[in-house]
Amino acid sequence: MAFFTNNGITLQARFYYALRFYLHKQRWLLRLVQLLNACIMLGPVRKPIVRYYQKVGRNGLLRTNACPLFPYVDTDQLVNRIKEFGYAHVGNLPEEYITQILDYCEINKQTSHWNPHIKCEAVNRICQNAKIVEIARKYLGTEPIIWLTRLQWSFPPSDNLLDFHPSIYRERNEYDIHAFQYDIIDFKSLTLFIYLTDTDPNFGAHMVVERTHDHKRLKDLKRLRLTDDEARKKFGDRIKVILGKRGTAFFEETSSYHKVEVCKDRRLILAIDYVLQRKVPPVRPKLVDN
Repeated sequence: MAFFTNNGITLQARFYYALRFYLHKQRWLLRLVQLLNACIMLGPVRKPIVRYYQKVGRNGLLRTNACPLFPYVDTDQLVNRIKEFGYAHVGNLPEEYITQILDYCEINKQTSHWNPHIKCEAVNRICQNAKIVEIARKYLGTEPIIWLTRLQWSFPPSDNLLDFHPSIYRERNEYDIHAFQYDIIDFKSLTLFIYLTDTDPNFGAHMVVERTHDHKRLKDLKRLRLTDDEARKKFGDRIKVILGKRGTAFFEETSSYHKVEVCKDRRLILAIDYVLQRKVPPVRPKLVDN
């Protein structure tokens, strides 16, 4: 049974986000929780637990649409590439989708849009595209869950953001945003990224380290974040920079080491997370509800 506050937000949601904000204020505790989470989700028991959920999982069937976003993609070949390297290019999103998403962002002038698929029809159609869902389904080995979507702007350090509205949500503290890191979303997870602005080395390009999504040893799990020097020394030419015109789409296993380069101009990216079994987060409480 869900209990609601006077503003329609569940007590579960308030507790969930209050705990997350507290952890992000206590950096040592955050690191400890992240390390424990990494050992459980990405450590030695990862593969048998993944097989368990693949065998007995009861995720609801995603409703899909047949819009031909990426008609020439070989699904099996792309999934095999993700399994081997931890990421794979998908193609280019049609311009009509880009225009609709940019129009949505222009109307809703936020630096970050959480779960835009709820209100932006173009993002929702991408999430539920039959080809995209098929890729996620084959990689995860079960019916995927759309865990989270996000439209995120990146800015140069000197940007004053005067043309953006203040966030309607309480935002958590961010650490080492330009350091290499891996994310711990689920025992197995996959993220679709789509550039919505042209992205070159001056525009906050996404970087990923090949073959860091699997077989993590304990000493690897302990390195939640790496500096550029540490990453270059450890991985060398396995560090790949993903460049492309707006509309460039690529999948990434979320547990791969990755980062965003410091940008000299604004960059907008869409991220869609598909997971194996994790429940969708509760609705975020708005600041005006407090």
